[in-house]
This record gives sequence, C-alpha cells and structure tokens, in this order.
Amino acid sequence: MRENLESQVFDHITIDQAYTQAKRTFAGDAIKPERFADLYGPENVARDIAYVEEKERAFERSDSPEQKEAKKLATIFEAIIHEHAELSEWFGPDATTIKPSRYDDIRNGVDSIVEFQESPASASYLALAIDATFSPDTEAKFARIREEIDRGELTKVKYFASEHLNVRGELAKIPHVVVGADAKTIRELAELWLEKKHRALGNHPVQFQILEETINQLDMFERYATRVKQFEVAAIYGKTKKILERIYEEKLVTIEDTGERDEVFYAIQAGARNFG
Repeated sequence: MRENLESQVFDHITIDQAYTQAKRTFAGDAIKPERFADLYGPENVARDIAYVEEKERAFERSDSPEQKEAKKLATIFEAIIHEHAELSEWFGPDATTIKPSRYDDIRNGVDSIVEFQESPASASYLALAIDATFSPDTEAKFARIREEIDRGELTKVKYFASEHLNVRGELAKIPHVVVGADAKTIRELAELWLEKKHRALGNHPVQFQILEETINQLDMFERYATRVKQFEVAAIYGKTKKILERIYEEKLVTIEDTGERDEVFYAIQAGARNFG
C-alpha cells in the first residue's frame, strides 16, 4: 500500500516537473504570431492572439481535473517529440522540428511540424497532430483529415517560417497524421527526459511506434485520396510515405525494434484501418 502511494506521488512530481519543462521549451521555440505583424497587419495578428486567449479561458473553465492532467501528458509528449525527433533523429538525420504557434495548434490542429530536407534547395513537410492521452478514440481527428481530403485540401498553418526555404507566412498542403502513446509510455519518456538520458531516448522503441503509426496512416490516406479522385493529395501522401519508409528501414540497421507497442498504437491502427 505504502509502495503504491509513493509511486503515485513520484509520478505526480515527475509529471509536474516534465510539464514545467515542456512549457518552457515551447515558450522558447513556438512560432510567435507577433513577428508576422508586417505580413498580416497588427490588427489581424491581434485578433488571432485574442482568439487563443479566449480559447484558453474556455478550456480552463470547462476542463475537468482529469482532462487537465491528460493535457499535461499530451504537452509533455509533444515536447519530447519536438526535441528528440531532431536531437535523437527519431525521424532520421535530415529532419528538423518546428513548433507552430498556439493559434495553429488550436485552429488547425497542428502540434508539430517535421521538415525533411531532401537536398540543399528543397524540403518536404509533414505535420503531426499528436494525440497522447485524451482518448484512444481517434474518430474525430480522422474525420477532420477525411473532410480535408474530400475537399482536395491538406492541412495548413497560418504562421510559418522555414529553416531551409524562403517561406514565411502561410504553409499549405501539409500531409497530416495522428501519433500517440499511452500514459505509461509518456511517463517513462518523461522520466528519461528529465534525467537527460539522451542515449536511452535515442534508442527508445517509441520512435518505431511513431514511425509505424505515421507510415500506416500515410498509406491509408493515399489510398483514400486516390479512391475519391483527389490525385494531387494522394501524390503528396505517397511522397511523404516513401520518405518515412526509407527512414524506418535505415533506422533498423542501427537500432533494434523490439516490437513493443502500447494500447494507443493499436487504437490508432484500428482507426486508420476504418478510415473512409
């Protein structure tokens, strides 16, 4: 009984510390809409900032204590992916992570952007919508992606600046996927993250889980887009899938995939299989 209580206290402290670190990471790295006032105009940017503040107040009023704890875990997972997709090369050696503005997080459902540089003069983009703890039910997230494909569209972000291309402002035609892990996996990652165990994170099987989730969804979305005759959208999903498949195969040469997957992985897989 005492051991279980101590474990719960340790988990709570670890999550609170990791959440504080995640917020600090995003405060420094997230794209700032204020820096686009010259492009969109101060009033337009001010409206977007007010939109975010209004949404945040609504979340604070409506979220239950359980939902607030779930959001902490989701934020921690997002921060670890943001950092280690690049630092530990979870998405390969040519990947750069970009944290979108809070506006694009809320409005467009984009938690992170991974930028793949294919050559010194080109890059391709993959937007990741991360579902870590709220629910293994991904129906609403997949419904949003399905609606975009039906319209012949892909995800966009309003505030974007590329490290590799002369792109500043709106970025459109971003293939969108959902990646997730369960609370147990996130707590394990959080502990390693706080202790700065970069080697352990660099070899952690969660990277294979994320890659497999991503590749499977890209394949399903490509097939669906082809079926509904949205061939340009299908081509973008197909191109991104090939990039990720190559990264997955290269990674298997140097890191063992234990095959370890958690319950959220299987929920996402089931949602992808039922897509369309």
